Amino acid sequence: MIKLFNNYLTILIITFFLLLVPFNGKAEVIEVVTELLEPYQIKNPDGSLGGFSTDVVEALFKITEDHPKIQIMPWARAYEVALHNPNVLIYSIAHTKLRNKKFHWIGALKEERLYFWGLKKHYPKTNYKVSALKNLKIAVSRNSNSAQYLLAQGFSNIYQLANERQNMDMLFIDRVDLILATQITIETRAKNLGYDFSELQRLNEVAALNNKLSIAFSIDTSPTLIKKYQTAFQQLVTTGQLAKIKEKWKLY
Repeated sequence: MIKLFNNYLTILIITFFLLLVPFNGKAEVIEVVTELLEPYQIKNPDGSLGGFSTDVVEALFKITEDHPKIQIMPWARAYEVALHNPNVLIYSIAHTKLRNKKFHWIGALKEERLYFWGLKKHYPKTNYKVSALKNLKIAVSRNSNSAQYLLAQGFSNIYQLANERQNMDMLFIDRVDLILATQITIETRAKNLGYDFSELQRLNEVAALNNKLSIAFSIDTSPTLIKKYQTAFQQLVTTGQLAKIKEKWKLY
């Protein structure tokens, strides 16, 4: 029994140190696409790209020793680029059933819970039947998982806009009735846009939209590249580096 335990412990130790071994293959330039989405991808005061997810991606590239060529664009465009071009890394992307076979999944960044949000002056209570919301005007980002879900569920008045900031602007000027967002993204966005978060009412949770916000590669990516980044991501987890980045951004 002791011998079996020692063998198992030896395997664990070897596996751990293998994860720490740097990648010695030829460095590559990797095309990376993303959008601005607080607090995951944000513009720093100096104009550079920051945010929780960006920190994770940068840590990932330090391990692989590749060079990221990051392009910031509206989500709809980023999604299309990653969907139709080989060897493209995309973040932060919701890992949904609809998208599961359309991408290669490198690792999960954070669990997400999504809700309908409206202005408190219009929605004094917090729970409504979904049937009562179906004919309301709802703003979502084009090609987002929220847009894909609402279309599949037969919602009729969907406004697909370029980005989440436009969605909030439309809500506060009463051009739409509802938007979809997580607690942290909408609270951060309201603050950054100068809106009073206390004027917002969180309505129904949309359990079907709850997902793992992730990093992924396009489907036509080489298996070698996918394996390299999956291994590198696991190293971030095993060494506790991912947990430290979450702690830095207070994302638990």
